[in-house]
Amino acid sequence: MPDKNHYDVLGVDANASQSEIKKAYQKLAKQWHPDVNKAEGAEARFKEIAAAYEILGSEEKRRDYDASRRRSASGFGGAARGRSSGSQEPGFGGGSNFDWINDLQHEDIFDMFFNERMGGMGGIPGGFGSAAADAGPRRPTQSTLEVTLEQAYAGEKVRIELGGKQIGLRLPERSRNGNTIRMTGNGSNGLAIGEELLIVLKIAEHAVYSLEEENLIAALRIAPWQAALGGQARIVLPDGAAVNMNIPRGIAARRRLRIPRRGLKKADGTYGDFFAEIEIAIPDPSKEEEELYRRLEALSKFNPQLTKRKS
Repeated sequence: MPDKNHYDVLGVDANASQSEIKKAYQKLAKQWHPDVNKAEGAEARFKEIAAAYEILGSEEKRRDYDASRRRSASGFGGAARGRSSGSQEPGFGGGSNFDWINDLQHEDIFDMFFNERMGGMGGIPGGFGSAAADAGPRRPTQSTLEVTLEQAYAGEKVRIELGGKQIGLRLPERSRNGNTIRMTGNGSNGLAIGEELLIVLKIAEHAVYSLEEENLIAALRIAPWQAALGGQARIVLPDGAAVNMNIPRGIAARRRLRIPRRGLKKADGTYGDFFAEIEIAIPDPSKEEEELYRRLEALSKFNPQLTKRKS
């Protein structure tokens, strides 16, 4: 039986739809993300939620997970092997049916390359699998693999099913959306000798971070007094690393604060940036805080006025 019941972690029924699972993940991720929740254990809880969604958010991984649970309930489940970083699920299939691929070539394939080499061939419906032999020279087969931002950022090991065999694939660290990994068959890795598979990465929508090309964007909510006086905020990146960010005095809403080179990897080998976009939150004041606001109102000479909207 898996160490954790992923359905219980996300608070959903085992018969929940993929849409219900996604909504549950987004709700919990927002609640427990360390940037939002400062309680002890929030970061561990967030990672547990992300690991559960990694499995249940993928129809293919969910099927394997459900099958593994059924086998374990019947007394036929084997010991877990070769677990993916950050996940709790058991190894699927067990024994020699699972290999980690170490001979992958990581490279970026531009649209023109695909147009020339792929001949308009689309992805493989239903996941990965060996392509039928062409009459002419064998062309690379292309398929899309959806991963979480945490997996792409940290360069984790993920599992794919290839020719009925579970295969481990290590992602290049800080892989960007659309990054392509080329896998060449050697006769024992699920592909025929000389056969090529182009795996295009698709980064799933995240509950906190959004992507602008290779830049990471997240909202940073601060209180009015922090906007006026400045201060510091603890920023947690997708790999769990924490960075202290200085908030300057008098900062305005929608201004972006930058941490250079903490985004995803660009095609030229450099890195994008991380941006925290300021949102000024107005918390419901306590009686004492309201008294301070009243004193500030009496002391301040600021008057509301119309002005041109900032773009």
